[in-house]
Amino acid sequence: MPMKKIIFLVSFLIIIPIQSFSIIYPITPKYISLKKNEVNLRYNANIEAPIKYIYQKKGLPILVIDEHGNWKKTRDIDGDEGWIHKSMLSNKKTFINIKKQNLIKYIEKKDLVIAIVNNGVVGKILKCKKNYCLVKIKSYKGWLEKKFLWGLKVN
Repeated sequence: MPMKKIIFLVSFLIIIPIQSFSIIYPITPKYISLKKNEVNLRYNANIEAPIKYIYQKKGLPILVIDEHGNWKKTRDIDGDEGWIHKSMLSNKKTFINIKKQNLIKYIEKKDLVIAIVNNGVVGKILKCKKNYCLVKIKSYKGWLEKKFLWGLKVN
């Protein structure tokens, strides 16, 4: 067999499989939340992979940045990334408040304060308008400034 054919055959066998397995199908990142009070963040998409971190807050928002089978690669508010099994995740929209602010009864009447929401408080997003979101935190319901809520798609 001529040398050119051998080189071509060898390069074909080496290059083609590498290229076909290195294709990445990116997903559109989206915010979801933790379904349970205890959720393991793993180093890899495998139940046997070492645990990197254990989240202990049901409803905590998390950003999904990749998928592999039943696993979702996630990023939290601190930038930590890892894999979580899909059974531990919920599509409920939640937030983390990132700056102390007033929970107000009406957008038009900002002086009607229901509660003061501290940094780090987690709650449910009911709906959003241009600059504010209607939220529920335990038994409290009111409006918070959208720009201080982590867990929302940036428009």
